[in-house]
Amino acid sequence: MLADLDLVTSAVMTALVVFVAGTVFLLETVLRRDEAAGRAWALGFLGAILTSLLYLAWAADPTAFWAVVAGNSAFVAGTGAMWIGCRLYNGRRNGLAIGMIAVLSAVTAVATVLEQPSLDDWAGAAWTFAALVVVAGAAGIECFRGSLGGMRTAWVLGAVFAIEAVYFSFRLLAFLLIGPDDPFFQTWFGSVVVGMLTVLLMIVAVVVTSVLRAGRAELRHQRALAGAEDAVTGILTEKRLRAALDSLTATAEARGVALAVIEVRLDDLAHIATAFGEDARREAIVVWREAVRSHAPLFSVMGEDGEGGIALVTTASSPSTARREAMTLYRGSFDALGQLSGVGLPVVGVGVALTEIVGYEPETLLRVARTSAVSGFSSADSAVVVARTAEA
Repeated sequence: MLADLDLVTSAVMTALVVFVAGTVFLLETVLRRDEAAGRAWALGFLGAILTSLLYLAWAADPTAFWAVVAGNSAFVAGTGAMWIGCRLYNGRRNGLAIGMIAVLSAVTAVATVLEQPSLDDWAGAAWTFAALVVVAGAAGIECFRGSLGGMRTAWVLGAVFAIEAVYFSFRLLAFLLIGPDDPFFQTWFGSVVVGMLTVLLMIVAVVVTSVLRAGRAELRHQRALAGAEDAVTGILTEKRLRAALDSLTATAEARGVALAVIEVRLDDLAHIATAFGEDARREAIVVWREAVRSHAPLFSVMGEDGEGGIALVTTASSPSTARREAMTLYRGSFDALGQLSGVGLPVVGVGVALTEIVGYEPETLLRVARTSAVSGFSSADSAVVVARTAEA
């Protein structure tokens, strides 16, 4: 049984795995010019390393209460940094989120100190568990939104945070209802069990965030090319696309013109890189971008929407017309990718958001089109999905 393992042995095993896995990610961050999301995740893994070492110090010397105070606070702050990394990946502002994490970390530390006379080593546990439920839950939700929501690889990271949030929810309930000394609590929610769960989730998180960061690096490369070649390729950078979409929707709404935002997305790019190499992945992206450009509606505006996504803005005389345009983009992309040799065929999904259904709010149009395209990855009816509501 896991609960029968020695606490110090378990703490050493946990600290060793967390230290090695986290250090690998940190070294990659130092060796490459990483963007904000990667740096935030690196801080999160640094917090995990610090947390495991502090808890190890407490396990080796139960009188070192300072390690419990610092460890609880570092646990919350490290998980919060992972949440911030996800938000940065999705291009969100983080002022309030950072303030929230700072408050939760401080409250956890103060509560641990105040409860020490009555709860001893378990001081601040309930506050720590509650804070982790909130932060991990928020991080899990973020993995299914925005750019992350459009990538199945990110769903695995979302599952990691969801498991953490659910587990600590039950751990909090068990702690409040039966107490930490109960045999049931020790068997399922004791420090040894948490250490083993931490090892498993840490390994998965490092692998997934490394894949996401690698894909983001390629996206930065493509953006650099697009920034220099917009006039040639016609594919705008994400920032320029959003600016163009803001202008187009405002003008179209004022004139009563219906628009369609069509999103073409690729899935399995990370798996192609793993199975066939990075060169094969880049070749697939280049061929796909050219196919989208060649089959785009006349006079449409197109630009990047996160990794593996291109959004197009065009007029839509009717939903059936928009769907026909989307089908043309799908067939063009599928046929072009099918001609690649020695490369697994990526999954193509196309989503359509219409102003007559969704409205003229730019962010909503992009979100609905992106979500519909992701639905097309696994749709049994068609890889082209036209959103029927603004909640798609």
